[in-house]
Amino acid sequence: MKNQKSKIKKSILYLLFAICCLPFAVPALAQFSLPAGQLPNLNMKPTLSLTSNTLTPLPNSTIAVTANLLGITNVNNSNYAWFLNGVKQKEASGLNKNIFTFPVGDLGAVYKISVSVLTPSGDSLSDSISSTVSDFDLTWSASSQTPASYKGKPLPTQNSTVRISTLSSIYRPGTKTLINNNNLIFNWRVDDEFSTVNSGIGKSDFIFTIRDFAGADKSVRLEIKTPDNAVSLTKSAAIPVVKPQILIYFADLDTNLPRGAALKNLITEPMNLNFIAKNYFFNPLPKDLKWQWFVNNKEAPGKSEKPWLASLNLADVGRPFSAQAQVSAKNPANDLEAAQSTINLEIRQKK
Repeated sequence: MKNQKSKIKKSILYLLFAICCLPFAVPALAQFSLPAGQLPNLNMKPTLSLTSNTLTPLPNSTIAVTANLLGITNVNNSNYAWFLNGVKQKEASGLNKNIFTFPVGDLGAVYKISVSVLTPSGDSLSDSISSTVSDFDLTWSASSQTPASYKGKPLPTQNSTVRISTLSSIYRPGTKTLINNNNLIFNWRVDDEFSTVNSGIGKSDFIFTIRDFAGADKSVRLEIKTPDNAVSLTKSAAIPVVKPQILIYFADLDTNLPRGAALKNLITEPMNLNFIAKNYFFNPLPKDLKWQWFVNNKEAPGKSEKPWLASLNLADVGRPFSAQAQVSAKNPANDLEAAQSTINLEIRQKK
């Protein structure tokens, strides 16, 4: 009887032992999950970091700085105190105001942006970043020819070569230290197509040939960066593609230079008329163009050594008449690079 009771007692102890060990034997029974969106409290200290849309803003632009809180489940109800160059920005500060925007001034101006944050749990955090106003200019020139008296910008035509140069004043953020072009990365795009060959460190100049017809606009975009991405500025330039042009002027008899304004309609008495044609935006020089003069669609000879000059002898006209004088010029290497100009002539008898 005693043996039987002993066996029963041992069986009960074994059963209790097995039940106690069951969670370790079947791990699935020990798993649990937290409500959605709730993270376990690992006693991690929250952190604060500032990021900006740019650390090298362009002059008279606006900069936006964001305070990023990490390590807490609820960033709401945090109190932000913003400072610009040590001066508290009262309107920008306050509850949940984690973004600070402000306008910047002239080239070279330095700004230090600081923030202090008090979280709902009582943590006090702070961070700061600095920026310097920077800029660069894009200037371009085309290979097209214009008269020496032309004061405007030579515009490119089809097959013109365009050279773009960069004049940069880019500072290390937060300092007055200018960054040399040899320490900058220049990324060039034409019509949104990245130019691998022309881009890279120190490549501040860009040369390309225009293949578009007149009426197009070439879009050139330049991004300037530093290898560590601390600096990033972008600008674009639109370059219009035009047609070659010719204008006709009276020619001075002694100098063969143009006199007065360009001619379109001319009323005159019978006389000997001397004209000079000026070409604009052709790629070759005037001497390398093929010139032709016409009167009422009949070719008239120009001076062989300077075919852009022409003399029309109207001194012997005996009666009133009207006519058209026309000049054309063409690039012998490209028939599409051509232009013409016409004068409507009206000859009246002397009174």
